[in-house]
Amino acid sequence: MTAESATSQSAAVEVHLLGDGPHAADVREDLRCDDRISVQSSDEESASPVTEVDCIVCTSVDVVSATPDGQAPVVVVLSTADNDVISRAYSAGATSVLFSTEALSDRLAWVTGLSRASTDDSVTTTDVTDVAAGFNDAACVLDRQWRVVEATAAFCEFFGADPTLDGENLWATCPNTRTTADRCWRAVLTGDDAEFEVTFRDGRRVAVNAVPLRDGLALRYRDVSERTETERALDRYKRILETIDDGIYILDENFQIAAVNEAVLEMTGYDRETLVGEHATMLADESVIIEASAIIQRILTGELSDGRLDVELETADGSRLPVETRFSALRFNDGTHGTVGVIRDISDRRQYEQTLTALNSSAHELFNSQTKPAVGERVLNTATQILELESVVVFLYDESVGELRPVAWEGTGSPPSIGPGDGVLWTCFVECESVHLRTDEQTLDRWDRLEAVDSDASNGESVAIPLGEHGVLATSSSGENAPRNQSTLTHLLAANAEAALDRVTRSIELKRRRGELARRNEELMNLNRFNELLREVNRVLVEADSREEIERAVCERLVEGPAIAFAWVGAYDRVDEAIGSRAWAGAERGYLDCLSESPAEFRTEPSVVTTRTHETTVVDNVGQEIQAHQWRRDALDRGFASVASVPLTYNEFSYGTLTIYATEPNAFDKQMRLMFEELGVTTANAINGAEAKESLHTESFVELDVHITSQNEPLLRIAQALDATVQLEGSVQQTSGSALLYLTVSESDTTRNAEILSSLTVIEQVREIAARENETVVEVQLAAEALPSRLADFGAVARTLTARPDALTVVIELPSGSEIRKFVEYLREWYPGTELNAKRTRERSIETQQSFRARLRKSLTDRQFEALRTAYFSGYFAWPRERTASEIATSLDIAQPTFSRHLRVAEQKLFDNLLAD
Repeated sequence: MTAESATSQSAAVEVHLLGDGPHAADVREDLRCDDRISVQSSDEESASPVTEVDCIVCTSVDVVSATPDGQAPVVVVLSTADNDVISRAYSAGATSVLFSTEALSDRLAWVTGLSRASTDDSVTTTDVTDVAAGFNDAACVLDRQWRVVEATAAFCEFFGADPTLDGENLWATCPNTRTTADRCWRAVLTGDDAEFEVTFRDGRRVAVNAVPLRDGLALRYRDVSERTETERALDRYKRILETIDDGIYILDENFQIAAVNEAVLEMTGYDRETLVGEHATMLADESVIIEASAIIQRILTGELSDGRLDVELETADGSRLPVETRFSALRFNDGTHGTVGVIRDISDRRQYEQTLTALNSSAHELFNSQTKPAVGERVLNTATQILELESVVVFLYDESVGELRPVAWEGTGSPPSIGPGDGVLWTCFVECESVHLRTDEQTLDRWDRLEAVDSDASNGESVAIPLGEHGVLATSSSGENAPRNQSTLTHLLAANAEAALDRVTRSIELKRRRGELARRNEELMNLNRFNELLREVNRVLVEADSREEIERAVCERLVEGPAIAFAWVGAYDRVDEAIGSRAWAGAERGYLDCLSESPAEFRTEPSVVTTRTHETTVVDNVGQEIQAHQWRRDALDRGFASVASVPLTYNEFSYGTLTIYATEPNAFDKQMRLMFEELGVTTANAINGAEAKESLHTESFVELDVHITSQNEPLLRIAQALDATVQLEGSVQQTSGSALLYLTVSESDTTRNAEILSSLTVIEQVREIAARENETVVEVQLAAEALPSRLADFGAVARTLTARPDALTVVIELPSGSEIRKFVEYLREWYPGTELNAKRTRERSIETQQSFRARLRKSLTDRQFEALRTAYFSGYFAWPRERTASEIATSLDIAQPTFSRHLRVAEQKLFDNLLAD
């Protein structure tokens, strides 16, 4: 019983318990545990106690009305609280309504008077109400059954009650007071005065004083709603000020700190006691205070509504904090003014601005990068140093292999190349969409296995961003101590990187196009210069009278070309088995001496290779493989950077090689090679023509007796097919390229000659011209080149040619200056087994027959000469004629009138040469 004293330990409270059910059983059990309580029970239909009782306890509202009137107090103990149920209980006559069995025995003992509180017995009911009435307080005195014993007029007015409420139960008469019941019970049970506030159901906030008396309780009520609302508003304002992130301060007119909120304390590191009362210069420079004072004056005059300054606060640890303050004037009740303002920490904003500035500077550096890898390196530096990303990889797409290859990275491990199907990074690239990554602190060498996550599940900083068609920027960061809006800045960096890569691509393409244009212009200029040079060479070739002059002129003209340092003509000497120089021009500088001194070391030299293969040889870069080839080192020492060697071949007869050395690598492109090959053919043709011309003007010549057994010669095969002797009477080279041979066949079956010859694949067409005794003259058109045509290509003439089934013998006439050994070797290449039986040097007669023929041939066109020669060998001029004009025209594959016209003109020119003065 703590503060209570029992009057008699043997005294008992007789309690009549009404109600049934589990709750009633619980209440009964609780009461029986106290020796001071004696419990009588009955059902709801018979509420009358068996004996007189001190108190009635009901566990249900329904049984309250069944209790006897005017007897013992009725205490209702409910299992749940409900306002309607409580009102019904008090209306039915309940003395008190309880919601718990806690201290139930003590409550019953107090209500019945069994226990009394330790109170001042000298205080009477009248004393309480008289004092309260003097202060116009709403006060009342209650007895143990919560009935009003006495109340002040202010009390009745306060609750709107009838002034004659004496004897009425307070809880039943004034429902608003029920909110105080629990605190009143606590006061009477403990004997301690109580002061508390409650809110009535009508919304009023009421301060209550409860004073326990010997046989009751004195209560005083005061309406404190207005004060409470003010305190609440002030409390809300204080809580707002304390919870707001921005700092708030108040300064007096002397800029003394009057008040600050918690945010200011957190920003500066000072406590409130240190700041309040100090001058504002404790936090800001005096220049800032002067500037703020001037703004306050303009605000007081109405010129401005508020002010704004960016300043740096000096914190308790000596560091400086960048802040933005917005402030205005504040007028106090005493007529003075001060300053009220808000401080916002702009460290993040300033860092963001600095990061943006650094990012902009980085963008300038990015756009100055000349290569894509250089862009990647600058992106990496920016991402790690400015954006403070922890792991970064810049991938660039390699079209040649179809992969994303890392070019710059920062982090643990080395990132792999990313190909089709290699995780989310490849998907990011091909779909060109940013992807949030789940990095889970994986090392870079496992980034080909990264997975995508939703942005909500990502920390926002681990992301893969496509760089257009160029690649991917992949980043990972925990986000701790990261710059503000790091993800936005990373995307901005990626956009700058993509633009820089676009610029590099355009720059490379533009450079390539300019280089290509410059190269083409250079090639065109060189081509034009070489064309001019070749025209000059061709002019010299036409005017030259000898082989030596031709070779010397070609070399001299070539070295006048762009980048040509040296040119020479060489020929293979079969006796010395080495290449000898016939003519050269330019900066030879002893190179040919190296060639002749060490032929074995120069076996891969272009001129040697061309001599051996009879094909064009080009070395684009002499500087390569110099350790393996002596000639390259010697050439490089003399400034030769590239070499081209072309064969001088006319109708497969070699006059040597023409080799050109340039001072620049790759000087001989496809066009240049074709030009030099054409020059080689032209030069060989000119040499052949010069030698043929020389043979016409010389008074001596070489006569060779040659024996041929090779099956390559068509005339030998004809003799074998006919099993007869075949004599060449003459040949006509047709403009179509084929030749007509006129043959005399003896010792054969003349009736079958045409038939046998037609069966040979080497013969395209055969015609019998004349049949004489024991011999036949036939015209044969060959499908293959025969010996007479080959001899004509070298200025040689077959004076007599006889073919028998076993061999062919021919007497060949050559110019006196011809290289007999080379000529014979040429014949052996075509006709293996060829033997030279005799060689004779003869003098031409004084008679100018050759000059006459040359003059006549020069006066005739090819068609005229062909018609005249064909008619002559066909027996057209014989008597009687062996062939008609129509037949000869058919052989020449032309119309008969055309043949007649060519022949008539040729006859006229022949007679002009014979008969003209």
